[in-house]
Amino acid sequence: MKVKIRLARKSDLLGYSKLLQKTFQDAYTDERLGLKKELFSEEVFSSPRIQKYLASNLKISHKQKTWLVFMDFKMIGSITITEREEDYELRGFYVATKYQGQGIGKKLWKLVKEFANKKDITLDTYTHGKRTIKMYKKWGFKIDKNKGEFYRHWAEWPEGVRGKCVFMRYKMSG
Repeated sequence: MKVKIRLARKSDLLGYSKLLQKTFQDAYTDERLGLKKELFSEEVFSSPRIQKYLASNLKISHKQKTWLVFMDFKMIGSITITEREEDYELRGFYVATKYQGQGIGKKLWKLVKEFANKKDITLDTYTHGKRTIKMYKKWGFKIDKNKGEFYRHWAEWPEGVRGKCVFMRYKMSG
């Protein structure tokens, strides 16, 4: 398995959108909660609002990095971290389902920890993504009880559909 990791470029937007769209469908669809597959469709991910957000993730600066993982020129993973005043926010961490469990996420996580350099790392994720939460806990994240939970509703979703989310924190100082 020949894996290449590099920083994102503006020209990666189409592949990045496709990776996230498919990964969201695989990880966050939950019919019981009304989070149907079509809520994470190509059409939804092509909306101007989501494309603008995804393009903002691909902007590289001294405060933000997005690394992309390729295998045979196919994008199979990504991670985005953004510096804020008091900490870093993990804005996206995705490995295509087919390639999970092969150490790709560990390589990306190592890059992020080196970049964060002593500041805590925070994130939010859907509470029904049990496998995702379990992975973050395994890597040292804890649920941030001070921030609590919230509900996320995408503008592209029907009225009333929302997903419950939780904040998590990784303390760099141990």
